[in-house]
Amino acid sequence: MGMSGYIMDLEEEFFDTCAGFVKEAEHVSEAMNKAVALGKTEVPFLSIEHIEEGVAEMWNEYWSQYQ
Repeated sequence: MGMSGYIMDLEEEFFDTCAGFVKEAEHVSEAMNKAVALGKTEVPFLSIEHIEEGVAEMWNEYWSQYQ
């Protein structure tokens, strides 16, 4: 596995953790704040905007099941 594979694995693992934030949060901003805070140490190569967009997408997908 090359460096790009390693980075992709880190990103996938990070967003798997963020999915848990989405399920536990009462508002999307709560999940985003937790994800951004974790992202600073786990995936510093991702921008805040990228993290927030990913969490918003997961939020919409997850909670649309309950509408």
